[in-house]
Amino acid sequence: MAKLWELLDQAYDYIGENRHTDAQDILDQVLSADPQNMDAWDAYIHICNTQYDLEGLRTHISNIWNSEVRDRDYLLATKRFVLQRLEEKMNSL
Repeated sequence: MAKLWELLDQAYDYIGENRHTDAQDILDQVLSADPQNMDAWDAYIHICNTQYDLEGLRTHISNIWNSEVRDRDYLLATKRFVLQRLEEKMNSL
């Protein structure tokens, strides 16, 4: 498997090319390996352009946190940060 930073670079390239589905596939790989990767979450928020997309991302965040995050005490702050960024994007639409 490629290194996480290489995957993120590829995701950003796809985002720049408006290939959001391809970027999402890569971001899912990154987040399954590292659910607290803030760069990946930020990129994911960036590719969501509608309320529907953002609501789907909110569900995706919960699913990943519930199934893959082990040290919940530390990561609750990270989850709150990601959800705050998501809310900011939703309010800007």
